[in-house]
Amino acid sequence: MKITCIAFLIILLLFIPTVITGNSDSNKKLHLCQKVEATAATKPSANNDAHVLLVHIQHSDSNADKQLATVSTAVSHAIQMSGQSIECRYRLLSAGEADPLAPQLTAQLPVAYLLLLGQTDWQPLLFAETELTGDKLLARLTEQPAVVQDLDDGNFEGLTQAATGSTTGHWLVAFLDPKDAQLSSKTRILTGLAQSLRPLHVSAARVLLTEASHATAARFGIAKPNSLLLFRSGAFYKLPHQLHSWRLVLAFARHGYSDAKKFPVPAAPTPFDHAVDAVVAFLLSFNGVGVSPVYIAICAGLFVLMACIIAVCLCAGKGLSKVTKTD
Repeated sequence: MKITCIAFLIILLLFIPTVITGNSDSNKKLHLCQKVEATAATKPSANNDAHVLLVHIQHSDSNADKQLATVSTAVSHAIQMSGQSIECRYRLLSAGEADPLAPQLTAQLPVAYLLLLGQTDWQPLLFAETELTGDKLLARLTEQPAVVQDLDDGNFEGLTQAATGSTTGHWLVAFLDPKDAQLSSKTRILTGLAQSLRPLHVSAARVLLTEASHATAARFGIAKPNSLLLFRSGAFYKLPHQLHSWRLVLAFARHGYSDAKKFPVPAAPTPFDHAVDAVVAFLLSFNGVGVSPVYIAICAGLFVLMACIIAVCLCAGKGLSKVTKTD
């Protein structure tokens, strides 16, 4: 009897620490988000072996506690399902304080950002839904980060295939000012949109409005920066929103485009079109510098004449080729 009691006490002493430890681990999973100050909020993980989830919440938000609970539950679920390490942080912003990672998103707080291990740029978790779930976070952690393509006159048609029916998928293209002080922030938002739209086979790209993209901007009638176009199946749609209204952009790209006006994609400029533009620009460069308008007109007329001669020769060559084949 004494031996049985002693054995029972030994087993009990061994089991109690296990229960306590298990409860402690469970509590840690339920309180994964740690409050951080501005100086430490955007720094990489101190462990150097974990993803970092950062949530910005306005201090006056009455739902702050609920949002924190939602994020903690989502992170806990993602950790359990993926086996990956995630360091969760949150920062409270005072009323009117700009979001340091993306000032345009300040009015749409709370916003969550993800810093994947080995990466240096924070990716916004842009979802149309108001709550972040563990399944969505898990999917985001296990896929490769989306990439925003840089397009210009040289590669626009080759990458997007806009005029030939979008064989490379659909494209959301932002036309941005390269001198914009918020260019980095807008590109970060565009990257988040690319990540969220990836399941719909929508790629994201930006066109910096420089001399290298002048023909592309003119092709689609882009007169000012921050314009957004959605390309789908040989047509394009003009978005009435800007990047900071990312929820509206997501809704438009997912289903709102069906109620918007559809525009046919203009044909891609040919080498002859580029040559004409170059000649016109060359002739216009003489305007106002003492060159006679008559001289400019004569040069333009000679160029048109040469173009006509080349066209006639090409047509005659095709006709002679057909005659030869017939004989």
